[in-house]
Amino acid sequence: MKEDIGIEIEEYRATDNCPLFSPALEKHLVGVLNGSHPNQGNFCSYCFTPMGADEEICPECDLGSSQVPKVRTVPPEIVEAMRQQRSIESRWVNGFAYLGVLIAVIGGIIFVLATPIFDENLILATIAYGLILLVGSRVLAGLLGGIYGDRIGYERGRRSTREHWESYISKNAPSHSIDS
Repeated sequence: MKEDIGIEIEEYRATDNCPLFSPALEKHLVGVLNGSHPNQGNFCSYCFTPMGADEEICPECDLGSSQVPKVRTVPPEIVEAMRQQRSIESRWVNGFAYLGVLIAVIGGIIFVLATPIFDENLILATIAYGLILLVGSRVLAGLLGGIYGDRIGYERGRRSTREHWESYISKNAPSHSIDS
């Protein structure tokens, strides 16, 4: 995918043998969860990627409708897996972002109290603390939440999705046993 500014961004694809969630399915399910899309359409019955009415081969898993028939809705268990994955990711990202803000607040207080030049000059101490809060909280929240929280949240959310997928397959094995 190319951005307008000329930077190439490679989309992350999971390599864990769980076909959930293709970009098209994720976009559809986000709409379903937000209430802007109905949970109806044509979906591959293996990976639940949305398919056009005329499409015979799933663009995501390359299985034809002769191998796996299309379904009209995404099962509630799969929608719940997406909701739960997003919830787990969100908690980890926000938790690490708030940790970054907390570090900036406490670090700023320690810096201002430990620096002798601020002992006699309250205005200078306030300005320094304000700058530390403004820059430090933004940078640390972005780094901790955006890098570490995102990575950990994705791994934990993906683990939950795999568990949902394995549970779904064990209950619906006939339609998901693909013989190539």
